[in-house]
Amino acid sequence: MAKSKYEYVRNFESDDRLLPSTWLVVRIDGQGFTKFTERHGFAKPNDIRALHLMNRAAATVLGCMSEIVLAYGQSD
Repeated sequence: MAKSKYEYVRNFESDDRLLPSTWLVVRIDGQGFTKFTERHGFAKPNDIRALHLMNRAAATVLGCMSEIVLAYGQSD
């Protein structure tokens, strides 16, 4: 991000450390999911390909960060 118009985002970063043995919850929300599902022809309400995709995304994140003990997907 060096010398880009998005460099201001670094102003929101901080070196906050968690206390040992505490839980951290992170919610990751998508954008344009309806268009994504239409583009890929996912069936409503629970296309098995979409479920596998979300599971694979969660597994990938779990594989990158060994401290994570639980991941799940939820859809409204």
